[in-house]
This record gives sequence, C-alpha cells and structure tokens, in this order.
Amino acid sequence: MSISIEKLSHTFSQGTPFEKAVLHDITLELDAGSRIGIAGRSGSGKTTLIQHLNGLLRPTGGAISVNGLEVSSRNLKELRRRVGMVSQQPEQQLFEETVFKEVAFGLSGCAITATETDMRVRGALKAVGLGEEILGSSPFALSCGQKRRVAIASVLVTEPEILVMDEPTAGLDPRGRREILDFISGLQRERGLTLIMVSHNMDDLARLCDRVVVLSNGAVAMDGKTREVFGDIGALERAGLKAPQIRYLMMELKRRIPELDDTVLTVEEARVELGRVWGMKREETGSHDERDDHGEVFPRRFDYSQIGSENKDNPDSDLYDRCISC
Repeated sequence: MSISIEKLSHTFSQGTPFEKAVLHDITLELDAGSRIGIAGRSGSGKTTLIQHLNGLLRPTGGAISVNGLEVSSRNLKELRRRVGMVSQQPEQQLFEETVFKEVAFGLSGCAITATETDMRVRGALKAVGLGEEILGSSPFALSCGQKRRVAIASVLVTEPEILVMDEPTAGLDPRGRREILDFISGLQRERGLTLIMVSHNMDDLARLCDRVVVLSNGAVAMDGKTREVFGDIGALERAGLKAPQIRYLMMELKRRIPELDDTVLTVEEARVELGRVWGMKREETGSHDERDDHGEVFPRRFDYSQIGSENKDNPDSDLYDRCISC
C-alpha cells in the first residue's frame, strides 16, 4: 500500500500571534512493502510529518493519499484501520485493567463478534512474541519490553497494512534495542507491511531500513537508499546528523588498511569485512591462527600493529579500544 505526499505544509496556530510553520512543501512517494526511515534533529518536523499519515494532523497545505484514499475527515475510520501508529514510548499510554482489554481496545466500534475479537487479540499477542498466559494480567505488572510489545499488539489487532513507529527503541538498553529491532524486522517481513520508522539513532535506521528520508527545518534535505544517504557524511552533518558510528571507525581503519571497504553501515557488515581483509593478510603472509576447542580465534593472536596499541601513551590507543569493543 503506497503513500503519496504532495507539497505538504503544516503551520501550527495559523492566523494567531503564535503561528509557527513546521513543514514546508514536502513531496514523497513511499512504496508499498518498503522500510523507510525518517531522520532529523529534534524540531525538524519528523513527528509532525508522520502524524499526518493517519489524520492525527491535517495539512494546512498540500495533500496526502494512502493507496488512493485521501487523508480527510470523512475517511478517518478506514484510514486508521490501514495505518497503524505506534507513538514514542507507547507503554506509558497503557490504561486498561488487563492485557486482553488493552489489546482489544483497538477494536472498539468495529462491527465484529466477540469470537473474532478474541481471535484477533490472541493473534496480535502471538505476532509480538507474547503468550496467552498474560491475557488476564495487568499490563502494569509486565516488564518494560513486554509493555512495549503489548502496546504494539494493540495497534496490530486492527490488521493495518502500514505500520508507523516513532522512536521504537527509545529508553531501551542495548539488548532490548536489538530484540525490538529484530522483532520489527521479522514482523514486517512476515506480514508484508510498509514500515515507516522515525529515529534519532542512525545505527537503528542503518540496520532496519532500505530507504532514509532526512528532514531539516521542516523540509526534505536528503532522500535515497540507506547506503547512499549514510555515504554522504558531509550532507548528513550539514543537516545536524552523524552517520552510523561504525562508518567513522571503518574510515579511520582504512587510513591504515587501504584494502578495507569503509562503506559498511552495521557492526555485522564490519565483522564480515574485517574477516575478509584478515583472511587476505593471512594468505599473503602464510600465517595461521591458534583456535580454542570451540573454534574461536585466541584474541591475543591478532596482529593489532596496524591499528595502534593499548599503550595509553600511544595516540592511536582510542582507535585500538574501539576496535576491541567492536
């Protein structure tokens, strides 16, 4: 299901002394089934933009359509069925007595039977990796990660074709971030959803999205494939952003190891690329690793000479530390 945005503008408190223009002539075509990241500094208009996609805000200029359905007051019910919106830290908006009631609330006003409601609630919980044993539990008794999944289930229960997520990893620790990103990726792939994700974390966008739109001062500053956008570090920094952290590390490493491809965007890609170059070096020198009983390379056998040493007096020690932590 595609989304067409044409010359979208939005001004808050229009016609008053507090008037503030937030979006300016935004034109985008978002293809069905794609994964689109929306990036930008705080105040760049990211959340304002996505709130137009299901009618939470109405344009003060321009137009939006979802698979040909115009975003307008007369189409709100159907629009919100098609476009599911998960706000930032949605677990803070839970309010029902039980998980079942919380998830089923999204079906309020729908002309469906109690049996179908029950099936949809159970299906939505299964989709987010939660078991039926928590249906009667209070959502407030769950862990933070479980609460977030329940909040997402309350959106999925309406069976949307487009899922819009605002900072889905906000407030999570590294393990929780990985788990939620893996879950979102699997969900999008399994259901064939169009995924639109707002994030300040460029590493999250690099890992999950195939296209990135960068907003700056309410206008589109960059738009393209993820690798192309994050490859133009100068343009990113002019928009007040940084590329994924691994890009900077690989660029520094390339100064010392010219054979290295420094265009990688994720730690997983960097691991593969470093392994490739290491293998080349070993073939050239005819050296071999020592491995433990599990096949892992003994860490002290790696030659770190090209990236500096752990000596704190060495100016390259910071690069050494980052390589080890990676």
